[in-house]
Amino acid sequence: MNCERKKKRMREVFTEAVKDGDTYEVLYAYMSTSKFERGFVFDWNTTTFFCYIVGFRQSDFSLVLVQTDTDLQEHSDPFYVDMDNIGNVSYEPKVRQLCFEYKKGSEDFGELLNIGGTSSKTLYGPKNIHQPEEIERFLDFAEAFRGKLEQNGFKLDKWKR
Repeated sequence: MNCERKKKRMREVFTEAVKDGDTYEVLYAYMSTSKFERGFVFDWNTTTFFCYIVGFRQSDFSLVLVQTDTDLQEHSDPFYVDMDNIGNVSYEPKVRQLCFEYKKGSEDFGELLNIGGTSSKTLYGPKNIHQPEEIERFLDFAEAFRGKLEQNGFKLDKWKR
């Protein structure tokens, strides 16, 4: 499946999963978790990758994550990020990682999204997702939300694109 067909499929999946899904812009992102274990004989690391279709809408600063499989066939129920509980937004351009950090006292740290797209050598997620325009629009969304946080008096990490 080529990149444009995958983007079309992501749109279909997102619209199927999310009420008013067609009012959101979408892009592919993944998150990973790593766990280090000490064994009796040897130590090992386990990394788990989670693939998401991310929907964002700047008019009301909505952010929705729909987990999907690597073939973009099955998906989870949507997870609506509680944007009222976000206290910082940061971006690490070298690794293309965008973080929506929850306010202090929250159970979780935040949503750490890797938004760089994928290549033919990707071992996780759909291969060959090229989305430079979508990434720029998502970063615009994040910057605009940062502006709202600053107006509300939050101290934010430095921002560099």
